[in-house]
Amino acid sequence: MNQQDSIEPGVLLQALLDSPGDLVIFALDRRYRYIAFNENHRQTILAIWGVEIRLGMDMLAEVVGRDDDRAKAKDFFDRALAGERIVSYEAYGDEHLSRKTFESAFSPMRDGHGAVIGVSCMVRDVSQAQRNELEREQLRGEMERRNEELLQSAQENAQLVERLRIAVSELTTPVLEVWDSVLAMPIVGIVDTERGEQMTSRLLDAIERHRARFVIIDLTGVGNLDTSTANRFFQLARAAKLLGSEAIIAGIQSAVAQTLVALGVDLSGLQSTRNLKQALELCISRLRDTGAVLRAAKSPAGQLPPSRKSRDSSGSSLG
Repeated sequence: MNQQDSIEPGVLLQALLDSPGDLVIFALDRRYRYIAFNENHRQTILAIWGVEIRLGMDMLAEVVGRDDDRAKAKDFFDRALAGERIVSYEAYGDEHLSRKTFESAFSPMRDGHGAVIGVSCMVRDVSQAQRNELEREQLRGEMERRNEELLQSAQENAQLVERLRIAVSELTTPVLEVWDSVLAMPIVGIVDTERGEQMTSRLLDAIERHRARFVIIDLTGVGNLDTSTANRFFQLARAAKLLGSEAIIAGIQSAVAQTLVALGVDLSGLQSTRNLKQALELCISRLRDTGAVLRAAKSPAGQLPPSRKSRDSSGSSLG
């Protein structure tokens, strides 16, 4: 007789039930009484219900201590006893002891003739996995919320930067109404492609809005001028002419003039003056020659600027 032949069937069955490690296994007859269970199931029941189980005990009546848990367990048992295989994810246990979530697989047990004589159940504790998943969901939700906040903050910052860029652009390239029908655009610093386009758009809008006859482009604040920048000013002057406004270049410095000559830039198509004052006097003189009513540009409050008003009433060459 070998060692396997000497092992009693009951001992062999119990060893088989206890072998799967952390897997909980039990079996009930058709009246919900224990006919087998492993050590893991015994310890689990003790932990969640505080009951020391034994064979022949009615699980629903003597073990499960909550009506809601008893009702759902009975439903699964009855479905398995009817021949159905079920997998469920449900929480069981006394909240004052330990309530856990279990993955349970219910299967019908049949005799040699195929009749269902009971139900077997293999159970796995998934409480920690469920908690981990919940924590991951909460973490994902928090990350999504923070990402939305960062995106909103980035959008607000982008809008702020854009407003600041527009404000700086307007400050660095203003269009001023210096006299009735006369606009002036003082240029300071470097004029790149983007700024050149902004200047053109702002000046043409102002020409249409004020119906300006003259536009003074003041280059007093420009210390260096290359061919590309000079061409932008010529394009600006041609665009103004298409709207019926004459462009006058004022304040070209000697270094800039030498650079333009050295570059071979043709200035013959533009009227130029030494400074802004001479350019304004030229505009007023031409307006007078056309018989236009001469008026100084009004302040936002509708009053003449004090210095211009005094010069206008004194009969100077500006009025």
